[in-house]
Amino acid sequence: MNAPLPWFRAYTEMIDDEKLRLLAFEDRWHFVALLCLKGQGVLEDAGPLLMRKVAVKMGLDTRTLEDVIRRLAEVGLVDQNTMQPLNWDTRQMRSDTDPTAAERKRRQRAKAKTGAGSSDVTDESRVTGHDVTRTDIDIDTDKDKEEVVEELVVVGGGHAADDATPAASPKQSGRPKAKTATRLPGGWVLPKAWGDWALQDRSDLTADDVRKEAEVFADYWHAKAGADAKKLDWQATWRNWVRRCDGPKPLARTAFGGGAQVNKQEALEQRNRAVAAAWVPPEMRAAQSSNRTGSY
Repeated sequence: MNAPLPWFRAYTEMIDDEKLRLLAFEDRWHFVALLCLKGQGVLEDAGPLLMRKVAVKMGLDTRTLEDVIRRLAEVGLVDQNTMQPLNWDTRQMRSDTDPTAAERKRRQRAKAKTGAGSSDVTDESRVTGHDVTRTDIDIDTDKDKEEVVEELVVVGGGHAADDATPAASPKQSGRPKAKTATRLPGGWVLPKAWGDWALQDRSDLTADDVRKEAEVFADYWHAKAGADAKKLDWQATWRNWVRRCDGPKPLARTAFGGGAQVNKQEALEQRNRAVAAAWVPPEMRAAQSSNRTGSY
């Protein structure tokens, strides 16, 4: 392995390894030092100065280093000619130093959280070094970027345009959206269907009465403030309004009619007749006034 390693794998079984237990304590450390030099890439240099470089690194003279390498080779831990630790490739994993491995794992975990599907990815084999097809990680696809069209909602008691059709969302939750209470729209006019219903439900009302109630209805709710001015269903509010409104006004009572009910025109005529009957010419009022003065 040519690339230097910041660390290497050391297994806990080392303390029970028979090969290491055959060595003296100082040679056990010498073996660990060789592993460090292997990770640093020092042992990859096959030049004539390799032995001297290793000796300097381990703080030994070359003759002592040769004896150390011989003892380590006798128990099967290193190669005596190259000083290479045996079984290094089987004990150290390529993924430990692969800079892309952590990123691939991060993407895999992110996809697992979002529930995205898996796809084939070409990667280099850790064992053979050749490209292989992997199926254990996910990649981004265009399907993951599908656009979501927001559902069109008509807010308020007004009517949407005839050609405005709500667009269905591709991802329906299956739960209907809760209606929102709104104020009576500005410029509201009584729909014909609402007026026809009022005439049918209240036979005592005329078309003029219904139109008048609609004007009062609109003025009342436009002027009202607070949360109570908002309603979920303005058609239902109109129906309740019609059911509770007063009917036609009773015929007016007049003192000139003996308590009988008369309409407005008749009451006006009776009033005029009473005023005319009570009218006294000026000369007669003057004579009456002088007679009263003389009586005192």
